[in-house]
Amino acid sequence: MKIALVLAVALSAAVTAAPAMGGQNGSAVHASAEAQGAVAKQAAVKGFFRGRTVRYLDFGPVKLASGNKVAPIWVFTNGTSGQRNIIDTVPGRDDYTPLWRVTMVTWKAGVTPRTLKSAAAVRAAVQAGLVKTKRTSVVVNCPVLGFGQEKTPGFARGQSVAYLDLGPVKLAPGNEVAPIWVVTNGTAEQHNVIDVLPGDPGYTPLWGVRMVTWKDGVTSRTLRSADEVQAALDAGEVTVEETDIVVNCPVV
Repeated sequence: MKIALVLAVALSAAVTAAPAMGGQNGSAVHASAEAQGAVAKQAAVKGFFRGRTVRYLDFGPVKLASGNKVAPIWVFTNGTSGQRNIIDTVPGRDDYTPLWRVTMVTWKAGVTPRTLKSAAAVRAAVQAGLVKTKRTSVVVNCPVLGFGQEKTPGFARGQSVAYLDLGPVKLAPGNEVAPIWVVTNGTAEQHNVIDVLPGDPGYTPLWGVRMVTWKDGVTSRTLRSADEVQAALDAGEVTVEETDIVVNCPVV
């Protein structure tokens, strides 16, 4: 789903996991910057989905407002060394969302843990009295990779980047958000512009949308950085409108 669709819903504009769990059961993403400003590759976390291994990005807890679609993720407190977090939906399914509500799973005293690889296996263990579960209020932002998701092109600091456009998210106060500039009437080559990348201090996949519009009589040109947007604004060539739309778009 493209940013254009997000804005079409809200503005009708025309535009071209588990809480940082360490140890054996899941790891927070710690991206490292590449040399000379290249886009850093983010480490992916492995999990289980219906018996198979999947990979996802772990951006940690997110504070949500009401009205967001969430799905469950099962996290083990005392699992085997091979135990990973378990999800039950992936991209391409109608119930998929990158926002996961954490349910803690604990093997009961006297029970020898075994590796569970599906939600069905967790439910069977619950019914057999082998584990206990606790549904928490924690929601994590963990987009699953693969499954045919398209990458959306963008610009950052003059270079081309790509991100997954996971659509709008309704946030509660207290989240870190970075700006994304969306040009409403730009050139055919214009893509959305961001200014922080994985590995940078302050990087986040949550982007606050700012609408950039070339003024009447001004010939548009392709803007490829936040500095170029600011220069066009300072020159009186464009207007910039800060919106209340936030989109979930991890750079990949």
